Amino acid sequence: MIYILVFMIVGGSLVVLWSRSPYYGVFGVLLQSVGYSLFLCFYGFPFFGLIFLLVYVGGMLIVFLFSTVLSAEQYPSSSILEMLFFLVSINLIIFPFLNIWFPSTVSFSLLSLSSENQVGEIMGWLGGLTCLVAIILLVSLMVAFSLCFEHSQGSLRKL
Repeated sequence: MIYILVFMIVGGSLVVLWSRSPYYGVFGVLLQSVGYSLFLCFYGFPFFGLIFLLVYVGGMLIVFLFSTVLSAEQYPSSSILEMLFFLVSINLIIFPFLNIWFPSTVSFSLLSLSSENQVGEIMGWLGGLTCLVAIILLVSLMVAFSLCFEHSQGSLRKL
């Protein structure tokens, strides 16, 4: 499972790094942030994984949505050379992990999830603040969507 999470994190980073367009970059950000939040959930911090996913994905999707609106290129393209370079680098990063299959000494136990109640007792009053942040992110996402629907005629830079 760790290999899949590492693949998600590294693959998402490489997609963000080599994409010229925010349309493709948003997929990398989603892949990377889901990998990080699953990593936190598997190691006994499900509350922090959820908060990380909410804040990071919510904030970054709004930023990518605004950059998409401001982008002058409506239908981005990628070259064959970029895709070949991306696939070769993914193979160079992931292939060494695939060659060393051995039994792991790390085990996942449900006993580590018992700390969820303790985190809830310590940070119980932060639930309202978390809901407030979620509402603020939702409102800003709706504003960005309304700008995107007006973007169908052309770029906002032309205005």
